[in-house]
Amino acid sequence: RSMDIVESNMLLPFDNQNAYRIEQANIVQEKRDIKVCEYFALINGRMLLIEAKSSSPRPENKIKFDEFIDEISQKFIDTLLLFNALSIGRHGEAERNNLPTNIQQIPLANVQYAMYLIVHGNEIEWMEPILAALKLKLKHCLKSWNIQDINVYAINHETAKTKGLIKEYLPLDVLNAFKKRGLQNEELKNEVENWFKENSEYGK
Repeated sequence: RSMDIVESNMLLPFDNQNAYRIEQANIVQEKRDIKVCEYFALINGRMLLIEAKSSSPRPENKIKFDEFIDEISQKFIDTLLLFNALSIGRHGEAERNNLPTNIQQIPLANVQYAMYLIVHGNEIEWMEPILAALKLKLKHCLKSWNIQDINVYAINHETAKTKGLIKEYLPLDVLNAFKKRGLQNEELKNEVENWFKENSEYGK
C-alpha cells in the first residue's frame, strides 16, 4: 500500500511493501545517538537511502556547512549499518520482521546502494559543493562497503521530481508567504500539509 509522506516541504512517495521508515524503528527511538535518514526504499533493484532537508547552509559559512555535511554523512552511515544489523537480526527477530518482506528477502551481499540527499529550495548549482563535500566525508565508508561514489547524490527539489523521488514540492513563493505570516514549526508544518492536501493526491 502506498502512503505518501510530507517531509521538508516535499511530498515523497512511500510504498510500504518496498520501503521502511528507519527513523521510526524502536532502536532509533530508544538510542538518540543513532542518526538515520527519512527512509530506505528498494527501487528498481537498488536500495535507496533517502534524506530530505528544507534548506542547507552555504559553503561560505564554513562552520555551519561542515556541521551540515557531518550530520548528513552520519545519517547515511548509521542507516547503512542499521539496515544491515536489522536484516541479520542483530536487534532481534521482532525488529527484523518489521522490515517489509520484499526487503527481508534480498541477498545482502548483492545489495546495490544509493544515497540521496534532497534539499528543497536550493538552486541546482548550489548542490555541487554539497555533493563534493559529502563524497569526501563518506569516502572511507564507501570504500569499506565497496560503493562507488557515483551512487551518492545531492539534488534539489526539481531534480528529485524529475527522477520520480518526490511527487510534488511546495512552491517557494507559497513557502515565503507562510513565513511572512510568521508561521513557524508546528504551525508551518500544518499549513504545508494542508497545502499538499488541497493541491495533490496526499491523504486521498
